[in-house]
Amino acid sequence: MVHFSLLSATAGLLAAASSLVSATPVPSQQNDQPRARIVPFVNKHAVARRSESYNPADVVARDLHRIRRRNEIVDRMERSGTERVKVKRTAAALEPYDINTFRKARMNKRQTYAADPLVNNGDALYYGNMEIGTPAQVTTINFDTGSSDLIVPSVDCKNCTGPFFDPSKSTSFATTNQPFGTAFGDGSTANGVLSTETVAIGSLGLQNQPFAVITQASVGFDGPNAGLMGLAFPTIAQTQATPWFINLANQGLLSSNVVSFYLSRQGADGSELCVGCIDTAKFTGEPQYFPLTPGNASQKYWDIASQGFTYNGNLVTQTLTATIDSGTSLIYLPPSAATALYANIPGVQAAADGAHWTFPCANVDSIGTIGIAFGGSVFNIIPAQFNAGHLEQGSDQCAGAVVSSGTEDGVALVGDAFMTTWYSIFDYGNMRVGFAQAA
Repeated sequence: MVHFSLLSATAGLLAAASSLVSATPVPSQQNDQPRARIVPFVNKHAVARRSESYNPADVVARDLHRIRRRNEIVDRMERSGTERVKVKRTAAALEPYDINTFRKARMNKRQTYAADPLVNNGDALYYGNMEIGTPAQVTTINFDTGSSDLIVPSVDCKNCTGPFFDPSKSTSFATTNQPFGTAFGDGSTANGVLSTETVAIGSLGLQNQPFAVITQASVGFDGPNAGLMGLAFPTIAQTQATPWFINLANQGLLSSNVVSFYLSRQGADGSELCVGCIDTAKFTGEPQYFPLTPGNASQKYWDIASQGFTYNGNLVTQTLTATIDSGTSLIYLPPSAATALYANIPGVQAAADGAHWTFPCANVDSIGTIGIAFGGSVFNIIPAQFNAGHLEQGSDQCAGAVVSSGTEDGVALVGDAFMTTWYSIFDYGNMRVGFAQAA
């Protein structure tokens, strides 16, 4: 989801950063990881980080709230014995489809991909347009690789954010009359009914897509965007429906069975979601790919193995499972891993909330280089992107973009703070995730 950097990068910093973001080998380790195909994630986040009114604690609270929601949903499904939905593999599109190549060739063909511009909301949330119904009604959606349900608020929903969907104005809407409801540990709730509808992004449309139309929600459920589209696996779908993207892939309707994101940096425009495609204009070099774990029908999230986090090229944490999550703003580590990382960074101290660490904002250029090791290569984060912004308005202390998750579960939740540096490709066809240096 979001990552924020408050300080403008100088020309010198940008020049230095160019040497920091390339993937480098982990010392004394060989890169024997299979290369996988990747799709870039579009994101533009640095505006809020440069704003004195930005409060990193608010973003941490929002992310942790979302993590609790997700974990509670999965726990309830496992306790209820919900049947796992098997991943359907198709032979279509073994390699990612590059829309930049076909733009140059000006080829005309049936379009089986879509590029959707994303809006940057204060470097904390990215969302774009989705069409639903017949005739199409446009709403705004957070595209989330960390969940699997499509949730859209109706015109009857209180405490929801528009643009709303009006089922009475669609000829293709059908309801199952099956109630949908969820309640979370923080007391927030959302209720509605399971339905089916025609859903499209750009030229990519799918009829009879199951989704939850929300008719009632509590305060705290709303946001700048209206709805949510999960891009993870059917196994964790609370609606027990196959996600829209995976439905398209299973039916052979995509040029390649990938979804990719490009997240711009320092407040620049150009963030983009690419469904069925990658865009080589948004990254440099060749993507490196890493297989999903466990990589079978039980897959829940876009998880890949990590050798750990690095500081100035040296491994400083234990091995972790990295969940690549476009719906999370920062990077969340188990408390012991976060503590181990920050123990190597001079001038930092733990914040009072116990969740994040701070450092003098004046030291952002000299804080060192933080990276994540995948398959023997280190993927460094541009230093400006590691700065999550002023701790509070008027403070000379800034927060780091790596935060404690509060749980020793061996999982690193890797969000936009990483994805702004690395174009991210989610390859369902080959069950892998890839990264290339974002342009």
